Parts: sequence; structure tokens; C-alpha cells
Amino acid sequence: MQTVILAGGKGTRIASVAGDLPKILVPVAGKPFVEHQFDLLRACGYSEVLLSIGYRGDVIRGYVGNGSRFGMKVAYVEESPDALKGTGGALVHALDALQTEFMLLYGDSYLPIDYRPVVASFYRSGLPALMTVHKNLGQWDASNARIAGDRVIFYSKKCKPGEADYIDYGLGIIRRDIIETYRKAPVPLDLAVIYGDLVHAGKLAAFDVPERFYEIGKPEGVAELEAYIATRKR
Repeated sequence: MQTVILAGGKGTRIASVAGDLPKILVPVAGKPFVEHQFDLLRACGYSEVLLSIGYRGDVIRGYVGNGSRFGMKVAYVEESPDALKGTGGALVHALDALQTEFMLLYGDSYLPIDYRPVVASFYRSGLPALMTVHKNLGQWDASNARIAGDRVIFYSKKCKPGEADYIDYGLGIIRRDIIETYRKAPVPLDLAVIYGDLVHAGKLAAFDVPERFYEIGKPEGVAELEAYIATRKR
């Protein structure tokens, strides 16, 4: 299955330690973050990646190339860094390069799980999209989802206290035809709009992940991930 990684934005919160590097190239435990994402994917047998880039896309291309030296096959779709289309708009922009269904990751999220059961759950569901979720209870970030059984029944980035107890874990699986329906949507288009529409239609499957996620959008996030990686190497 193809994996799309959204890596177009500028990491303003991480600039104090990363300078002008795009987030996906921020050094973590001795190597650029993107290599850690590739390691996770490759360990599960997934090697085909579409990188959605914008800010300093030339630097990302220059480092990653076609991905072969990392055991990956990498293609690109690029937006103007001065006119980014939003997380959902980036997928619309990438339509011609999307496969029938694809996994979706963010370029600053480290998700230390086996992706294969998630993919299997997506196919079993028969639904056009799946969101991985974690029972967060506000611990790692603001909760934004509720689930019932194997479906997401509520999703909002503007939750009021007590409205949600789960959080979007950061790995989604979406059928291309869902993105196609937003071809003429105004931009910027947030992925939350697409997920919200799927929830309203009862068409968003849920996969409950017990493990926590890591994000490198802030310096403290990099430190947490480096500490986690260090414990795994012992």
C-alpha cells in the first residue's frame, strides 16, 4: 500500500533547534527524522512513499532523492510554500499521484506500531476510510474524537471539555475516491473537514491504538522521542 506523508509546512515551533530545516529533516537521535519514519514503514513491509512537500522542498528532495538508499521508493508532489493548500488540500493537489487507497502520515509524527493490523482492519471494515485513535484523556494533547465499537462517531478540533476522550493517533487510511469528491473545494482545506464529513456519514472506521504517539513539532517533543529511542536500543 502507498503511504502519503504530509511534509509541506514550516516548523515554526521547532525552529529554535532546527533553524530553517523542514520538520521532516530535523535531527533526531543522530539522523534526520524522515529516516525514522522510513524505518517504521520498512519494518512492516511498506516501501512506496509519496512525499507531499512545500517549505524547502528542494532540501527534502536533495536529501531523500528517490529513496533507494533507504530501501524505499519515493515520489513527490509539491506545493508552493507561499500558498499551501492545507492538509486536505494537499491530498486534493496530489490526486493524480494517489493510489486507489493509501496510508496517510504526518511529517512530524512517530508512530511506533505495526501498521499491518491497521491495514487489515481497514479492509475488513468495508468503509472508505479509517482513523487510528488513542485513548488520550487529554494527556498528550487535546482529545478530539469519540468512538463506538469500530467506528469514529465524533471528531472535532474544537472540542469543548468532556466532548472527547480519544485523539487522532496520526495514521489514516483513505480511499482515493473520497479525496476526489473535494476536487473543487475551496482551499485551504483542512483534513479535519474531510474526516468530519466521513463521521457525519457514518463512514469512518476506528482502530484503537494503546501505545502513545510522539511528535517532533516542538523541542520537548524531540527530547521525548530521543529518550524513547534510547530505551529501545538497550
